[in-house]
This record gives sequence, structure tokens and C-alpha cells, in this order.
Amino acid sequence: MTAPLKAIDRQLDPRTRLALGANPDGSLSALLDDCADAATDTLMAAPVWTFDEFTALRDRVAQNLVPMTADIVGRVEKALSAAQEVQLLLPAEPPAAQTDAITDLRTQLDRLLPPGFVTATGRAHLGDLTRYLTASRRRLERLPYALEADRARMQRVHAVQDTYHELLRGLPATRAAAADVRDIARLIEELRVSLWAQQLGTPRAVSEQRIYRAIDAVWSQRP
Repeated sequence: MTAPLKAIDRQLDPRTRLALGANPDGSLSALLDDCADAATDTLMAAPVWTFDEFTALRDRVAQNLVPMTADIVGRVEKALSAAQEVQLLLPAEPPAAQTDAITDLRTQLDRLLPPGFVTATGRAHLGDLTRYLTASRRRLERLPYALEADRARMQRVHAVQDTYHELLRGLPATRAAAADVRDIARLIEELRVSLWAQQLGTPRAVSEQRIYRAIDAVWSQRP
């Protein structure tokens, strides 16, 4: 662990350590590295073309890496706390009628929280991640009382997801990782929020039709 990360590590109180301890990166040290990488990405958002620009960027990163990493750690703590609430509610052996929904929720958790999730998500979207996970918890809480409604909503989401996965399979890896393609994945998560936890709100209008149009737009750009 580098000296700046050791300084952040020493500032963590026991409650925060507990919240951060169980994480997809495998250890607190690995998670802090992930947060530092995300902080570096945030601070280096714009490319540099001259030596003077490089020098200014280097100094900016050096001066702001620790506070930016600490800011991201705070955001990650909220996301992991929301994830832990979902995990605590997930039954190890769900009733047969809930199996598909529980499988869907577990798959969503794995998708949202892979190793390296902080850098992959990015500082700007960590609040969205917390909201997605909060929506999942609310879905779980209501699941026993709304099985048919949950199944209908899940079918709508899966139809969109299947079309998106078809798009990904048809794109080169570099194109599939582009910002506009990744944004479609976020739109699908926003659709989940709108269906299962509408009261949480979404930052933009979302519907299956909007997502299909976004997918079509990417297809139309293929050579």
C-alpha cells in the first residue's frame, strides 16, 4: 500500500472498515487501490498534448489524489452498504415461485459489483450504483407479495437486456467498451429503478423504447 493510501487507511473508523471489508476486490487494501485508480481517472479526465500540460496534470494529480480518493471511498461505502442490505435479504434457498427473481437479483449484483467495480463504475456514477442497489432491496422486500407483477417487470427488462447482449456480441471489444454503448447498460439499470422503485427517481426519462432506439443508433454506426 502506498503512503497516500496508508494515510487514508489510518483515517477509517471501525464502522467504515466493517462496511468496506466485504467487497468484490477481495481485501480492504485492494479496494483502496481500486478507489485510487478511480480517483486518478477522474483527475486525468482530459488528455494532455504538451509538456507544460503534462507537468500541470502531474502536479494536479499529486495534490488532489488523496482527497479525491477519500471522497470516492465515502461514495463506495454507501454503495457497499446498500449491496450488503440486498445480500442479507437474499434467501439461500428461495421458494420455487421466487427462484427466477432471486437468480435475476444475484446476477444483477454480480454485474454491478465485479472486481475493480470502483474504477469500472467511475466516481460520477457511484451514486447511481447506490440507487440501483437500493432499488434492488426494495424489490426484494416486496417480492413475496407481488410475484406476478415482479415476473412481468422482469420479462420486460430481460427482453431489453437480451437485445443489448446481442448488440455486444456483434461489436468489436473496443467498440463495445465505448461510452455510448456502456451508457445503454446504465439505461437498463435505470429502467429497473423505474419499474421497481419509481419513488427513487431517475436522472433522465427512461423506457424500453428509448433503450431500443439507443441500441439501433449503435447498430446504424457499424461500417
